[in-house]
Amino acid sequence: MLVSFETRDLLEASLRAVAAEGGGSVETWVVDNASTDGSADMVAEAFPSVRLLRHDRNVGFAAGNNAALRQVTGDLILLLNSDAVLLPGSLDALREVFAREPSVGICGPRLLNPDGSLQPSWGRRPTPVTELLFQSFLYKVWPCRFPYGRRPHPLLRPAYARFRRVDWVSGAALMLRRSVLERIGGLPEDTFMYGEDLEYCLRAAEAGFEVAYEPRALVRHHVAGSRRDHAGWIEAYTRATLEHYRRRGTRQELAAAARYIRWGSGLRRAVWGVLGLLPSRRAEAEARRAGYQRAALLARRYVAGPPPPSPGG
Repeated sequence: MLVSFETRDLLEASLRAVAAEGGGSVETWVVDNASTDGSADMVAEAFPSVRLLRHDRNVGFAAGNNAALRQVTGDLILLLNSDAVLLPGSLDALREVFAREPSVGICGPRLLNPDGSLQPSWGRRPTPVTELLFQSFLYKVWPCRFPYGRRPHPLLRPAYARFRRVDWVSGAALMLRRSVLERIGGLPEDTFMYGEDLEYCLRAAEAGFEVAYEPRALVRHHVAGSRRDHAGWIEAYTRATLEHYRRRGTRQELAAAARYIRWGSGLRRAVWGVLGLLPSRRAEAEARRAGYQRAALLARRYVAGPPPPSPGG
């Protein structure tokens, strides 16, 4: 099951890998969130056996997946980003986990960057301490139990070599049992995008299912394949972070996380102010500075009162 937005070429590569892995036996769904790059037409023409849902607007990651989750029939369901490609043997490796581990309800693969390097794909739940490490850039020096960036900290890489139970796995590639869907329903739709995988895994654990990571399953993931609006994704990611603390944390934890976000947003605005002096980075710098300004405002509003509505949801 893939949700697509403006990722035509990446989506095509992903579907070809799914077809090669499944050998025609996999029920495949694509939900297109009103792409303007011909993604939906490409699916209809090149993959006639794929079940295609076309939305007339971008409803976000969770709502897009849920539209198909209400119709799938399999006992095991793979959520796969349109910018993620299954490598040979990955489907079988994930299936073997569920056959071997009856307590596991959700399992994620090892994610790789396009250059073959290791990409963060699982972790423990975030805390204000992990937020401080991220906002201060100290996560690049000190290993963080909630991973940030495109590569795990060198001290954490050995942990990616073996099967393990974790708090959450990345929604870029996530397989679940139908019994999880029946017990807790679909993905949370109270944020437009980001954080749904963390919240869904935590809800599954509360319902008695274990969450696991299987390194024998490999997926190449082009991070942010549909990310073009720098200001928009910064705001969306910040909102998802604050939503997590609003749902799961104490008032003090929310306030601490918001304080670190406001401080870190100011730091990043200063960094991009310098980078914006380069003509080649000026447009991106302006967009990112606008995004971090929105992030700081969001943090202030979450602490001051009820969270503001999501513009996308």
